[in-house]
Amino acid sequence: MTGDVAHLLKVASNEISREINSFAHKYGLTGTQVQIIHYLANNHQDDIYQKNIEHEFNIRRSTATNILKTMEKNGLILRRTVQNDSRLKRIVLSDKSKSMQDSIENFMDQNDQMILSTLGALERHSFVHALKKIPQKLKK
Repeated sequence: MTGDVAHLLKVASNEISREINSFAHKYGLTGTQVQIIHYLANNHQDDIYQKNIEHEFNIRRSTATNILKTMEKNGLILRRTVQNDSRLKRIVLSDKSKSMQDSIENFMDQNDQMILSTLGALERHSFVHALKKIPQKLKK
């Protein structure tokens, strides 16, 4: 059983990605773009920079750069210069993304509920806790 854990996580991840990508396609977006919009919308009170995106999604700098450049080109995000450091660019949602925000939020909530509905209440807490620990543990 333990030898199958990585495989089972990959299968589950693929299925979740398919669901998100299918939803995103309706808006001409990728699943990753939807997830970044969702992240920015839920953290709008904070200053978010590319480094935050890299960390939150566990992606490399070059990957984040390419995704954010495409999102900026497509009018999904804006990069705002920080007053005390012109090298830093805050990432904020554009009006285009804001108009999709409610729909994305509803989808992500429903998707989470669908995933968690397969588990009991105690299992849900343990499951989410374990998922948060896995990347930290594997990085070491």
